Amino acid sequence: MASDRKPAHVTRRNFLGHALLASASSALIQASGFLGAKGWLSDARAAAGDATVDTFNGLLAFVVPGSDTYSTAQGVSTPEIGGVSVGAVDVLIATVDESTPFVPSFSAQVAAILNGLALAVNPAASGPFVAPFANLSFAAKVGVFQIMDGTAALQSLAGVLPPFVAFFAYSEAGAFDPVTRTLTGLPLGWTLSQYQGVSDGRAEFLGYFRNDDGR
Repeated sequence: MASDRKPAHVTRRNFLGHALLASASSALIQASGFLGAKGWLSDARAAAGDATVDTFNGLLAFVVPGSDTYSTAQGVSTPEIGGVSVGAVDVLIATVDESTPFVPSFSAQVAAILNGLALAVNPAASGPFVAPFANLSFAAKVGVFQIMDGTAALQSLAGVLPPFVAFFAYSEAGAFDPVTRTLTGLPLGWTLSQYQGVSDGRAEFLGYFRNDDGR
């Protein structure tokens, strides 16, 4: 008997989001073994929430620099707002944790890897933040990812973290109210990409249908 169930509509954004989430989950699982081998697992479990937030803010500033204190501290900033200022860090951390519900506080484990490697790159790194990674210069953060790229257990994580973070920085996550399901302001991604918002059509596309003005 034929089923009346209609296939779910999948947008390109949803597909990209799910693909990144699946890739991140796989990468994090592979990286957890490295974390235990280095003895950083206990540090991750004991890490305060501020350290995790600092680490991910440092990562957001690295991927999408702006005018925030994290970008200024790394020595690469812009006059405009960047990834830190969109207010998506809590959603980003929660998504990392929810991507692997069978492993508690996975975001803290990611932070432990970044901070452990940060101390390897620059043991004397100091600054205004709790997390060593957030106190690194931009070039030193590049060094952290170079180590990850050269470490088999961390290669997948190094490959997926930047686009995963960029996806959140450019998404509406920081300006979306999940209760009312409405935007509370202009998303950063819209500004950076000069996106004009939802529309039933664009003047730029007039004439592409039947080679006329569409009437």
